Parts: sequence; C-alpha cells; structure tokens
Amino acid sequence: MPSPARIEAARPDGLELAGLIGLAAAAGILALGALERPSLALVLVLGGAAVLLFLLRTDLALLLVVAAAPLEGAFSSGPAGISVTKLTGGLCFASFAFSLARGRGKLVFERGQAIVLGILALALVSTLQAHETSDALTTTSRYASFAIVYVIFTQLGHDRVLQRRLAWTLSTAATIAAGLGLHEYLSGQQQLATLPYVNQNDFAFMLATSLPLMFVLLSGPKLLRPLVLVAIGLVSAAILLSLSRGALVGIAAGFLLFVLTDRRRVRVTLTAGALATIGTLFVIHSNPQRFHEALLLKSQVAQQNVSTRFGAWGAAARLASDHPLLGVGPGNFQFYYNKLTGQPVGTFTLTVAHNALLDVGAELGIVAMFLLAAYLVLAFVRLTSCLEHGYGDPAFVRALRISLAIAIVSAMFLSEQYFLPFWLLGGLAAAIWTDGRRRAARASLPG
Repeated sequence: MPSPARIEAARPDGLELAGLIGLAAAAGILALGALERPSLALVLVLGGAAVLLFLLRTDLALLLVVAAAPLEGAFSSGPAGISVTKLTGGLCFASFAFSLARGRGKLVFERGQAIVLGILALALVSTLQAHETSDALTTTSRYASFAIVYVIFTQLGHDRVLQRRLAWTLSTAATIAAGLGLHEYLSGQQQLATLPYVNQNDFAFMLATSLPLMFVLLSGPKLLRPLVLVAIGLVSAAILLSLSRGALVGIAAGFLLFVLTDRRRVRVTLTAGALATIGTLFVIHSNPQRFHEALLLKSQVAQQNVSTRFGAWGAAARLASDHPLLGVGPGNFQFYYNKLTGQPVGTFTLTVAHNALLDVGAELGIVAMFLLAAYLVLAFVRLTSCLEHGYGDPAFVRALRISLAIAIVSAMFLSEQYFLPFWLLGGLAAAIWTDGRRRAARASLPG
C-alpha cells in the first residue's frame, strides 16, 4: 500500500488541476462543434494540441521563435492579424511563465538583462510622447517580444542539446527562406532575391547571420553533410542575389575574423564557399536576363542610395541631438525624414536610418543608443571570454562570435535592431558565459 506521502505527491498542483478542468471543458465544446463543422474542429484540436505542447516545453517554444524568424517575411501577418514575431514571442513567454509558476524553472540574473530591459523601458516611455503612437506601439511591441526571448535564452541557452537543435532549426528555416526568396526572384515577382513582405536587406541580414551556425553542422553526421553543403550554397546564393551590400560587408568582416582566429578550418570554409559560388552561378545561369535586370537596377540606384544613406544618417544624428532623452518615438523616424532632408512631402520617404545605433538614438534617445552599443560589446567580450576559458562548445561559441561580428558590421549600414539575430546571439552568449562562470566557481571550491 502506498504511503500517504506518495499519494500526496501524486496529486496535481493547482495549475495542473486548472489545466485538466480547462482541457475537459474544451474537449466537451469541441465534441459538440464537431457535429456541425468537423473539419474546423479537427483544426482546432491540432492547433490546441500544438499550443499545449509549446506551453509545456519552453525549449520547443524557443525553437519555434527561431524557426519563424527567417520565414516571417513570407507572411503579411499571422493569425488574427498578429505578426508571427509577436505570436511566437508571446507563446514563448507564456510557456516560460507557466514553467516558473509550476516551480520547474529558476531565474538567473545577469547584467545583459538590465541593459535589454533598460532599452525596453526607454522605448515604452518614448512611445508616450511619440508623434504617431500607433507606429510607436507596433515597434515597441516587436522589440518587447525580442527582449522577452532574450531573457528566456539567458536561462536555457547553455544547454548543448538545445544549442544543436537550435542550429538545425535555424539552418532549416534559413534554407527554406532562401529557396522561397530565390523563387520570388526567378519568377519575376521580386526584382531581387527576397520574401514578399520584407526588404531584401532584412532578408539578407537574417540569412547572413545564420551562415556560421550552418557551418557548425558540418561536424555532425556524415550522411547529412551533403545536405548541409547544399543548404549553405542555397543560402549563400540568396544572399548574393539580394545584392545587399550591408550584408555582404558583414560577411566579409565575419570571414576576416574567422581567418584571424581559426585558420585550421579555412580549407573547409573555402570548399563550402566554392560550392556556394557554384550554386550562385547555377541560379544566375538558369535565368541570366533576370540577373542582368537586377544588376542594372542596382547600378541605377547605387549613387542615389549612397547619398540617401548619408542624408538619413545626418537626419538621425540631428534628431538624436535635438531629442537626447527619449528620441522622437519608436518607428517615428520616417515622419521626420522628409523635413530634415529637404525631400518634398509625398515623394520618397526613408522609414529607417540604415544604421542601428543612429536609428535607436533618433527614436529612443542617446541613452538607449549607448545601451545598445554596450550590449553588443558585452556580448562580443563574453563570447571571447568563453573561448579563452573553455566555456561551452568551442565550435558553437566561435560560430556565435562570427555571427555577432556579421550582425554588428551589417547593422552599421542597416537598421536591424528589431530583428531576432541581435537578441538571439546575445542571449546565447550570456547563457554560456554565466553557466561557465558558475561551473568554474563550483569547481574551485575545496572538496
């Protein structure tokens, strides 16, 4: 006969009991609905089961966020008009909160969280005085979802199994996104390789920061290496045919860092680069007229883009100096661009400053700009420290550092502060560094 203690332990806690009651009620409602609309009931059952799974498994919810990031531009919006970023971020937060409520998790605090949440706090306050509140709220809510994801990654990102799954998830999603972007380009629906609802620079930035993690997978099972090489070639072709100079400059900086710090693997990288070049040439050869048109378009607007970018940087710097405390509001740079650059109202309007730091300085203030710079420096220093002290998987940490270098350099020419790579890479860096320090302190204890 089981002891009373065992009987007590087997009883569900309050949250579990509420969940069981909710499931029973939902099952009854679905059973009644199935009599009228069985197909809709089936969709609801499958969707509910998926949501429940992600609520119970925060690691899977994180992988969902990572999988959705490269593919976000394929959709105009998510279910009920909510963007994919906000939907997956909200689900991930709910899962983590549920885990904490059940006592299955323990919060780990580190300095990066204060910086990230500090930027979020400034964004929230800046929203209150923004000229266009709706755009400010949209931008702030997007950043809030990434700030939450960053905090969750700092709690779980040290797990090596999760890291490997993350690399596979991101690589798969990036490959699918690259394939869709190339299809848009070859079919003539887009003038450059990109997804339907995203700028080609943002598309290339997502793919470029994914590349180093794809190279990590070459150390995996031999049977899968040909597939990984094909994926690298496809992603590289999509980046090149997006003709995003900011992303290409970032890749060049990442490759330079790689050559200076890990010369042993240069041969493998050059081999993969040769395959990527072959893949790109194959795509170009399949429709040379499209490539000629893309090059002609890029050359025609090249000089205008340079002058426009300098004008945008000047406008952003002036807004930052005129509104140093809170900026002009998240997402509000576009409403000041024409006036500051002398562009007639109703003509071309640049929505971002094409520099992440200046963009944040203009929209959130100089304090937020310095916080973002401090965050990026902190993440890079932590990854370097992890390599020096042997924290985490060395190959994975090297890939993270190269991805971060690509992101930082690209962001000097692109406004990418409201996309996942910054916060994913920083969160993983914080998790690996914090866990390494904790293990080292534990090992140094006597006995």
